Amino acid sequence: MPSDTFDALSRTKTVYLTTWSASGKPGTVPIWFFEHRGLIYFCSQRDTLKVRRIRRSGRATLNIGRRTGPQLPCTARIVTGDPEVRQLLLQTYRRRYRFRWLFLGPRIQRAFNRDEEV
Repeated sequence: MPSDTFDALSRTKTVYLTTWSASGKPGTVPIWFFEHRGLIYFCSQRDTLKVRRIRRSGRATLNIGRRTGPQLPCTARIVTGDPEVRQLLLQTYRRRYRFRWLFLGPRIQRAFNRDEEV
């Protein structure tokens, strides 16, 4: 990952993920994320549109900080059952998204406890 991209990621709490439908129509959503070893991770429920699109093609773009922010073309893939990633996600989200975590955190933790894909 280029150093300027890494610097931009370290200064923001939100990135905008764009995925594409089979017909080529883009869809963009804001997401929480964390970086680990040069990779960007986020969680989502397995039945969301963005996850279905990622499963189909993996084609994605991240805009850093805002919809028109620096753009990072990427290939997304689903990661499941990795205890290290789960633990890092819980620790990082709890620290970075403090007050919002109070509402969303328990839901993510319950899904992990049930061993669901998130």
